[in-house]
Amino acid sequence: MRNTLTSMSSGAALAAALWFAASCSTPAPADGRGSWELQNPAGAAYVLDAKIGVEGDRASLAGTGSIALTNTSRLPLSVLGFEWTVRPGSEFSVSAGGRPLRILNPEKAMPPTTPLLLALPEPVAPGAALKVEIRFASRAAVNNGQVHFGLWYPRLWGEGRPVRDSFRVRLATPPGFVAAASGRLDPASGAYINECVTTHFGLFLSNTMRVERRQAGGVEISALFTEKGRDCALFCLAAAADIIPFYKEWLGSYPHDSLVILPGGSEPMGGYPYASGIVVIHGEETFDPAKGAKANTWWTWITAHEIGHQYWGESAMSADVAGDYTESWLMIGLGICADKEYLLRNGLGWDRHRGFIDGYLAGVKAGKDTTLDAPASLVKAQKYDRNNILIHGKGFSVLSALERVLGPEAFDRLYRRAVREYAGRRLGWREFQRLAEAESGLDLAWFFEDWVRSAKALECRVVSKASTPAGAGFASEVRVEYGMNSIRMPVPVRAVFEDGTVQTASTDRLVRTSVLRFSSRSPLREVRLDPDRRLGLVEEALRRTAAEIEESVQALDWTGTGAAALELLRAPGTEAVRTPHVWFKLGLLLFDGGTYPESLEAFRRCRDLSSSKRDLFGALVWIGMIDDLLGNRAAAVASYAEALKNDTGSTLQHDQYGLRIGRAWVEDRLKTPFQWTR
Repeated sequence: MRNTLTSMSSGAALAAALWFAASCSTPAPADGRGSWELQNPAGAAYVLDAKIGVEGDRASLAGTGSIALTNTSRLPLSVLGFEWTVRPGSEFSVSAGGRPLRILNPEKAMPPTTPLLLALPEPVAPGAALKVEIRFASRAAVNNGQVHFGLWYPRLWGEGRPVRDSFRVRLATPPGFVAAASGRLDPASGAYINECVTTHFGLFLSNTMRVERRQAGGVEISALFTEKGRDCALFCLAAAADIIPFYKEWLGSYPHDSLVILPGGSEPMGGYPYASGIVVIHGEETFDPAKGAKANTWWTWITAHEIGHQYWGESAMSADVAGDYTESWLMIGLGICADKEYLLRNGLGWDRHRGFIDGYLAGVKAGKDTTLDAPASLVKAQKYDRNNILIHGKGFSVLSALERVLGPEAFDRLYRRAVREYAGRRLGWREFQRLAEAESGLDLAWFFEDWVRSAKALECRVVSKASTPAGAGFASEVRVEYGMNSIRMPVPVRAVFEDGTVQTASTDRLVRTSVLRFSSRSPLREVRLDPDRRLGLVEEALRRTAAEIEESVQALDWTGTGAAALELLRAPGTEAVRTPHVWFKLGLLLFDGGTYPESLEAFRRCRDLSSSKRDLFGALVWIGMIDDLLGNRAAAVASYAEALKNDTGSTLQHDQYGLRIGRAWVEDRLKTPFQWTR
């Protein structure tokens, strides 16, 4: 939120706001709640005039104008917060009704900076309008004939939470420079106008670039470029002129009346949102027009991708992250879904989007924690390429998996509904889940819990397949199994037979092993999971961390889970478990399952890892018991004798087997072997 101080929840700012309100005898709300909790506040209207001058390698900007807003909270508004730094020698002043506003939090011996808190002359009542006048100045460097102003105007501040503002900006630029701005130039007023500014109103100047423009779908599209990057810029400009009308027809609208494409870095490494209605595409000077449009699909894709974020991040805003929406997996994933739809509907293939899924899976196979809804402490620990593996890779993988669950038609309805209903509002993954459930009629808590709030992966594999003659044809049986800690969702299974015919089925997420049966004229030739490659699925057993394996062991029931215990014992990564009681439980579960050699191995690991007499007593007793069952009587007696040396006087109690094991019980085992019948 960027419109008022009452959008803030930080202690210092909130205290300042409430203190000033109290000093003006304004009542506090009965429940202690305020407008900083509003999910979708109204934006502000900026009307600005900016005069830009350039001298050598420095550019200066002098601005004046007004900001109008409405107090949409239930609290009187007494303080405004601005995102701005007052630098030495620069101008910054705000007034309301001709009365200057006083900065409440000037810092000594340093320039006042964000948030600048300014006291209003009198409180603005709930529902009332406010208009302030501002004067300001900013500076920027001139590099290679380019001027990037960044946030060049004082913006109403709200802890980085986005809000959609409207702008009318008149520019006076120096001769010889072309300008790019986050709005469409209105010839009548001479102002650049945009009613949908979320990131910020961008401003860029260059005296070394040229500009080309065209109209498409009622949108003015501009591309600025160097002479060497001209061919690429014109290619992307033509692509945008096809992409915007496609999006507009498909989704029903386009957020802006204009779009500007700027050149970026020297290598084709993607792009980014420069500001509302302005995108950057890297590597334009590496473009080879001789390859033709089909070979240059990458440039079509990146243009569609960056335009897609004018819907996701700019129009529908992120409720999951503060500040830059490019940290939101949902905004990025939904944007990728937009360019995916454009490429597929135009016959440009799936490989580009499969690459996002493969990037995510590379992180999974490398053992990276891929929890999307992660607390700040875990985010700091995710020390890898989060942007590609997590935000882009898994973000898109989640939505591709959701499309598999809902079906393409229902997912398309959901997508278009989200565009329509969340224009100008904040959308988080929980709201998106509720929207998906409303559109599909399904309870999807199981899906979002595993995909978003855990690092689980979708592990699924064919464990057996067979064909036998049956009547005039063949009966085939395929067993497909989820990994023990796998995400559970329906996985498409394609059976291909020797005569070339194909049948499809799906796994059941509610059972670990799905038994799929097919009738055919010829034997089964092969089975493919996820034949269209739309899922982030791994078919091999993943190496898990020791903590994950310990958690899985602890979650198992004490009886009837021997098969799962055996799988955990053999899983990659189990050898790294160093907690004695985990090995002890694993030994008991393996005993319960009748796999005595493996049970013996687990109890020995418990013995070797612990120095506690209580642990040693229990492990040694069970080693003796298992050795007795395996016919190793001498080894069993030695273990019983060693156990007695570590006796603490306590009793092991295993109610599931009716066993109470103390010193006397062990002394009896020195005389008679342990016997067990199930």
